[in-house]
Amino acid sequence: MERRTFVRYIGTLGTVALLMPDLLACSNSKSKMSTNRLGAPVDRGHLLRGNFDFAKDFPVVKIEVSGVIVGGGVSGLSTGYHLHQRGFSDFLILELNDQVGGNSGSGQNNYSKYPLGAHYLSLANPNNRELIAFLKEQHLITKEENELQFYNEDFLCHAPDERLLFKGIFHEGLVPEYGISPESHEDITRFFQTMAGLKKAKDSQGIDLFNIPISQASITKELEALDKITFKEYLIGQKYHSEELHWFLDYCCRDDFGAGYDKVSAWAGIHYFAARKATPGNTDPTTVLTWSEGNGHLTTLLEKNIQDNIKRNVVVYSVEESDDHVLIHAIDLSAKKKLEIHAKTAVISSPSYVAKHIVQSDYWPKSYFEGIHHNPWLIGIVVLNQIPEGNGTPLAWDNVKFGTKGLGYVSDTHQEFGQIRDKHVISVYLALDQEAEHIERARLFKMTDEEMCRLVISELTSMHPTIEEHIESISFQRWGHGMVTPYPGALAKYQEYLNLKSKAKRVHLAHTDYSSYSVFEEGFDLGLLAAIEIVKNEA
Repeated sequence: MERRTFVRYIGTLGTVALLMPDLLACSNSKSKMSTNRLGAPVDRGHLLRGNFDFAKDFPVVKIEVSGVIVGGGVSGLSTGYHLHQRGFSDFLILELNDQVGGNSGSGQNNYSKYPLGAHYLSLANPNNRELIAFLKEQHLITKEENELQFYNEDFLCHAPDERLLFKGIFHEGLVPEYGISPESHEDITRFFQTMAGLKKAKDSQGIDLFNIPISQASITKELEALDKITFKEYLIGQKYHSEELHWFLDYCCRDDFGAGYDKVSAWAGIHYFAARKATPGNTDPTTVLTWSEGNGHLTTLLEKNIQDNIKRNVVVYSVEESDDHVLIHAIDLSAKKKLEIHAKTAVISSPSYVAKHIVQSDYWPKSYFEGIHHNPWLIGIVVLNQIPEGNGTPLAWDNVKFGTKGLGYVSDTHQEFGQIRDKHVISVYLALDQEAEHIERARLFKMTDEEMCRLVISELTSMHPTIEEHIESISFQRWGHGMVTPYPGALAKYQEYLNLKSKAKRVHLAHTDYSSYSVFEEGFDLGLLAAIEIVKNEA
């Protein structure tokens, strides 16, 4: 997410969780608090490792359908949405879990809805016409005048939207501005002016170098060079020395990519700032759309007209491409049946680490799926009877502390009208990237409730020393793979995807893993492009 301070400087975890009972108590807490784990059983996804003995006696059901979409996250739902928009109804979406949404999932407790992953949508770039049309259809954009989009103010993030605990005081915004040296102020100003210039950068054909979705951007030799180094290396090479700027940019990378700026591609780090070009008519261009349930609100909108096309609790374990059809083997866990599905086209909207196990196609070699990275996340949904305010800016939607590796917390009740409430619900985000991703992943799934509890509480007490006594419960969402992390080489991986995609026949891949940026806009666009392929195949 671009930060509001940007404008001031330039002059302008995988399933949807339901309400669950409290299970355990954190024994070391000052006051008793309950904890529980959210999400589908971990071993469901691990069925793809090949142990299907439990289903050996299930009856086989044969199905014929024009299109199959494997995975009901944003990309899969977007594919279904765009097929429905085009009058195409002969398709199935096969989802592993009992709810769709992927890492845009959400849950609800007695006090509020809450996100379990993605929790906002940045305002649309003016050339992203399909997304703008969707937002208009859903009354999130109320009108367009003079090439400006006017957004529904009920869903624009309410003020204050961000605050930073810096030198003992909460300041508005997330870039330190007060109490910093003139040299730091100069560095920060120069950086944002540079990013503002790169927003306008184009290739020789007049195509933007940085754009969202990436399918509308150009890739040049200069960008390929940036993709070979880390964002930190780029900043040092450009002689940025400010501690405050380096911390902020590291925070941004951890917040959007799941890893620090010393691990993320310089191309991705710049893209984060230079690709956003919204032109709203009634708000700041860096404002976001958000809801108590986060992007679960958007997946519900995508799903509403295609619910009859969705099969949940289905494990797809083979997608085999032939010259004239695609054969999908799956197990319906709810009906206790094996599915043998013959389709003209298949769209694989599962993450790359799933796709590599199931896709059997000469056009998508197994080697392609190597080198796509995902760092794990832990998200804590915390219910409190009070949030200690602290000095300075009052409670905001996004609350962060300077100088830490934590990502702070989001107030899930921030968008709700009415200021008096008995309970507060917040989401604490922790990106686990200190060790190699496979080590962090293993550590996450070995953690006890007590260990996860202490991690979440430690993040909160660093900002509010007395907050523990106000905590009533913590629920945990573990994302073993989180979202795609664009290490150096991510742009090259995307170019490899485009090359393979141009030759693909009946099996198409549509997931944000392949665009190297796990945001709603990319999933929406990839779904659109996949739907176009299905309709083309049908014709």
